Amino acid sequence: MKIDVERAATILGISAIQVRRLIAAGELRAGRFGRSWQIDLESVHRYDDLRPSAGRPPDARKSWDLLASEHPKSMDEARRLAIQTRRRAQRCPARMSPGELPHLLASDRVVVSGTAAAAHHGAPVQDRPPHAIYVRRSDLDAIADEHDLRFGDAEPNVVVRVVPDTVWPFAAQERHTNPVITLIDLIDDRDDRSAREALRKV
Repeated sequence: MKIDVERAATILGISAIQVRRLIAAGELRAGRFGRSWQIDLESVHRYDDLRPSAGRPPDARKSWDLLASEHPKSMDEARRLAIQTRRRAQRCPARMSPGELPHLLASDRVVVSGTAAAAHHGAPVQDRPPHAIYVRRSDLDAIADEHDLRFGDAEPNVVVRVVPDTVWPFAAQERHTNPVITLIDLIDDRDDRSAREALRKV
């Protein structure tokens, strides 16, 4: 569902100017319709859920350092960590042919997260769309072309998290995110039910 700037401002309790700044910063997913912005309501709720506290959040490198050193023991701790590390990657919802999804998830250029990673670590969750993956920024265009990813779709079935090559945190043979990153991604994707199960594996 799409909403205008004024409605987003009301939901978030901020000014229309601040909403436009969030769009420009990539915090809210939006597109132009004539002269006005149409903002994805889900991205507004996601931003509201993970709204940062005052001050600048850590950049990608510091975010990955935090994720390597923290081991949350509760959903509150995990939510705080998700807020702190929200700049670890650029979040890009996309849609692709369901028949192509297994090929994408099996690619050696992606690291799988979300419910698939939670299930991999033994959490009793259902692996279902939207699927979550990490890719290097330098691989994004090739992966998008190879698997016909369409970004900005209203009903994404994959969430691509794009990490700068200079801070890529995964080992060469790593196929799934570790339990902490998996948990943070589930919170980031507003899947609290699966996140609670994943927390038990941290």
